[in-house]
Amino acid sequence: MEEYFPILVALSVAMLAWGVIALCMNAFKGEKKKLSERLAGTSGSVGAPTAATSIVMQSETEGMPAFLAGSKVMRAVHRHLVHAYPEASLLKFLGISAALCVTGGLIFFAWFDSPWVALAAMAGGAYLPFMLVLRKKNKRQRELALQLPEALEFLQRILRAGHSLSTGLSMMGEELPQPLSSEFRRCYDEHSLGQPLEECLRDMARRIESTDFAFFVTAVLIQRQTGGDLSQVLGNIGSMIRQRIRLQQYVKAKTAEGRFTGYILVCFPILMFFIASTMNPDYKKNLLGTSAGLTMLGIAGALVFLGLITIRKITTVRI
Repeated sequence: MEEYFPILVALSVAMLAWGVIALCMNAFKGEKKKLSERLAGTSGSVGAPTAATSIVMQSETEGMPAFLAGSKVMRAVHRHLVHAYPEASLLKFLGISAALCVTGGLIFFAWFDSPWVALAAMAGGAYLPFMLVLRKKNKRQRELALQLPEALEFLQRILRAGHSLSTGLSMMGEELPQPLSSEFRRCYDEHSLGQPLEECLRDMARRIESTDFAFFVTAVLIQRQTGGDLSQVLGNIGSMIRQRIRLQQYVKAKTAEGRFTGYILVCFPILMFFIASTMNPDYKKNLLGTSAGLTMLGIAGALVFLGLITIRKITTVRI
């Protein structure tokens, strides 16, 4: 069974490269980090931490064991996990990842009788839960972005009817669809328990990690300090967000051809392999029956996978 080792190694290298690229992209999102610092009131602060800083750190480590709360990597993993599954436990998630790692390693070691294949399977099994969490988080972020304009219009009508902002947050937590309603409900509950509304809004902006939502929180904070017509400001922000969403959908439609081309380039070699193997079985024997053929097949699979990631990065335009 060791003849399949090059394919597994190539797939493992491709998954590792994908993970490294994703981590690098998240590490270079300096704009979101600066915006979070401004909303939390920690930008340029020196000395003792402010109340907003303590609240942010408490929310990042909330529900984490003490021996994991000091690790930046574990805090980042916990933040992504909470965004994807708010009720999930970090220890349970790490236990699932470890179980998949050990199970995959034992199964592939018993099947191929090779420690290198087992190590590759362990790496893939350990990374699989993280990949699923990132996909779930991205999906939730898209849903929040699409629900935000309607939420701002709803809050605008509440304020024009003469209700207070805290009452508006309570009504948004009851009337809006998930997942945005749970965030506003949590914000209102924290404010009801005595936490200042400004800090509740900052904490909610940090949890959601959306530039559009940060605009809303910034507008509310400025209005509470300087005064003004908040309902009109919310209307302008909602209109701007709708235009951004419309522009994003337009760009997505324009880049659909490039993404579709990438999917075709990935599926075409696989389809041609099965067609050629059906028409000429000796072709498959030469490719799968020799170490050189398996090595070439593994390298080709890794290059196709990296090419797909490159095409997605090129056709993804952030607005």
